[in-house]
Amino acid sequence: MEKIFDLKTGDITIENPIVLSAMAGVTDSKFAAANAKGAGIVILGAYNLDDESKKAGIEAASRGRTEFFANENDDTDIFAQIEKEIDAVKAEMPGMVPAVSVRSASIEPLLKAAALIQNKNAIMELDIHCRQPEFTERGLGQAFLKDTPALAETIQRIKETCVVLSVKFRTNVVSPGMAAEFFDAAGADIIHADAMIEGQGADLEAIAEIRNATRKLVIANNSVDDFDAALDFFSSGADLVSVARAAADDAEFIPHLVKKITEYQQETGWYNAPKHVCKRGDNRGLAFCCPPVKYCALLKRIENVGFTPEEFIQLKQETVKGTPLEGGKDTCFGSLVWCCKGTKPCFYRDGSLRQLGISPDEYMRMKKELAETILKAIDEKKSAASN
Repeated sequence: MEKIFDLKTGDITIENPIVLSAMAGVTDSKFAAANAKGAGIVILGAYNLDDESKKAGIEAASRGRTEFFANENDDTDIFAQIEKEIDAVKAEMPGMVPAVSVRSASIEPLLKAAALIQNKNAIMELDIHCRQPEFTERGLGQAFLKDTPALAETIQRIKETCVVLSVKFRTNVVSPGMAAEFFDAAGADIIHADAMIEGQGADLEAIAEIRNATRKLVIANNSVDDFDAALDFFSSGADLVSVARAAADDAEFIPHLVKKITEYQQETGWYNAPKHVCKRGDNRGLAFCCPPVKYCALLKRIENVGFTPEEFIQLKQETVKGTPLEGGKDTCFGSLVWCCKGTKPCFYRDGSLRQLGISPDEYMRMKKELAETILKAIDEKKSAASN
C-alpha cells in the first residue's frame, strides 16, 4: 500500500492526519467503528482510573453530566476494560491507531495504564483538558497546570514506561507556546491542543504559536465541522486534527475528511503547508519568503528567530545549491528558492516549473524539505543562545 502521509511518533505509524477525539461517555470501540471509519487515530475514553477521579465522575453524574462516569462501574476492572477496547479497535479497524485518554489524581494508576497501553502498541493521552469542577477541585484536568513541577514529574514518570504519550490541554487556559515548550521538555510525544477563542471558534494563531515552539506532533482540536476548517488548522501548523461533535452528528464526516485530505496531499505534495509569513503563518512559511529587501513581516520574523537578513539569504541559497530549487532564472528573484506557496497563482513560478520539468507537488515537497532545514537552523540558533 502506498504511503501517502509521513506521520510517525515513537514506533507508531499513523496512516492519515484525522483523529476521533475522546468524548467522555461516547468514544468507545463501537462508536469508532460506526463513526470514524478510516481515521488515523481514535482516542478512547476518557477513563477515570483511581478513587478520586471516580468520585469526581460520580459527583458530575449526580448533576446530570452522566457521561463523566459512563465508562466505569463498581464491578468492572477499568484496566481490563481499556485492554478490551484497544483490542476491539485493532481487530475491527486494522490500520487505525488506538489511543486512550486517562485521568488519575495518583501516579500509580497512570503508570499501570501506561504499561498496558505501551504493551498494546497504542498511545496514552493524559487529560489536562477537563474543566468540570468536580475534577479540577481535585487537581485533575486543567487544574494540573497549576502545579507544573508535579505535572513535569508525572509526564517524566509516565515516559519511563516507554509509552507514546499525548497531552491534551486548552489553549485559553495557559500560553500556548509556553505550554508546548513545557510539554516538549517534559517528554511528551504529542501535543493535543483544544484551540478555542471563547464565543469565536477556533484559535488558529494558538496553533501557529505551538508549531513554532515544538517539533513534536501537534493535534489541533475545536470547531472542525468541514474540510475548510480542518485545512485552516493544517495551514496553521497542525500535523493532525481531531474531531468530536461533528463525528457524532454525522457518521460520514470522518471518512469525508480522510478522503479530502488524502486527495489534497496527493495533489499538492504538502497537506499542512503553512500560510505565508505575511499572513501570520508559522516559521515553516519562511521557505516561501522573498529575500528580505523591503520592510515587511519577514524582517520582524527573521529577527525573532535570531537571523540577520544576510544569514537568512545565505541559509536559503546554500540549502538549495545543486537542487532544482536553485533554478528558475525567470522568476522574480532569479531562483525558485524565493518563490511562494504552490497554491498561490504565479505565472513566473509555474512557467519555470514547467521549463525545469518539476510538477507542482514535487515543488511543494522540496519546499517542505527546505522548511525543515530552516527549522533546524532556528533550533540551533536558539540552543546556542541559551548556552
